[in-house]
Amino acid sequence: MAGSVIYYSGLITKTRAMRKNLLSQEQLRSLTELATVHEAVSFLRNTEGYGAIYHSDLGEWHRGQAEAMIRQVLWRDYEKLYRFSNASQREALEPVFQRYETNFLKECLMRLYQEEPVPLAERGAFFRRHACFPVDGASSAASLPELRSCLEGTPYARALDGEEAGEDGYAVYASRLDLFYYIHVDKQIRKWKPSTRKEILHTVFGTRIDWLNIMWVYRLKRFFAQREPMIRARLIPVSFRLKDRELTALIQASSPEEMNRILENTVYFKGKDAYLKMEDEISYQQVMTKTYQMLERKYPMSMAPVLGYLYDREQETEQITSVIEGIRYQIPPKDIRTYILLET
Repeated sequence: MAGSVIYYSGLITKTRAMRKNLLSQEQLRSLTELATVHEAVSFLRNTEGYGAIYHSDLGEWHRGQAEAMIRQVLWRDYEKLYRFSNASQREALEPVFQRYETNFLKECLMRLYQEEPVPLAERGAFFRRHACFPVDGASSAASLPELRSCLEGTPYARALDGEEAGEDGYAVYASRLDLFYYIHVDKQIRKWKPSTRKEILHTVFGTRIDWLNIMWVYRLKRFFAQREPMIRARLIPVSFRLKDRELTALIQASSPEEMNRILENTVYFKGKDAYLKMEDEISYQQVMTKTYQMLERKYPMSMAPVLGYLYDREQETEQITSVIEGIRYQIPPKDIRTYILLET
């Protein structure tokens, strides 16, 4: 334990200081009560966490612009923690950065399939240096072949291989990128020598994969009436605590109620109420939050608090983006708070 304290003390101290800049529940509640996007931007400009990014008056932001600006705080925080880390700690942060790369490529794909493409968010010098593909080339690609060309020689190239997917191209390729990402990260983590770091990352990503598979089975069955072969083709072929037979039973379930009964008998619930608005990802967020909290309690001097902080910051950016969108469309504050899980 003494060695862990010395090894992680600086990084954990840095993380705790940054955590103080997260918005409080009261601040989020106040944000939902504002009447215009301009007021919301002004509110964020006066907070410690977001003030630095709001250097101009953009009162008519749509969701894409708001999300692009807000996510700059997430990328900035990742860069700070990365620079403060040693080589081993940076290796543990790599799967997080690879997720940022994957999300960026999904944004590039989205532009190719939109009638009026939204400009991509500026990633900054750090992202450009560390990305395994030419960021400028990918962001300016005007066609799928151009984007593929930018990814030649990188691990992401395989995800965009094959014939063009037609009208459903974005959904098909975005799904392929997600599948590639989780398979790739799982393989990376499994190669590490046994350690606390490996246990933490394996638990985080294993739990995430289990729950993404659960949600995707639910959605593909309920909203798209997909049959078993098509469902299996969309799932991540990795399991953690969800047994293969349990996943098969979920795929073959005849109704949401039957899925609920199956989930009640898995390790994630053990008889508790399992069916919690799966389409709104509430169950997934609750499980992931509890997973990070458990790991931080078990391993206070490790990468767990760092990864937990980055997860919390990412969830906060999602909440703020949703609040701004709700304000823009004049959704009642109480409904916004329910949607972002301030009121359930």
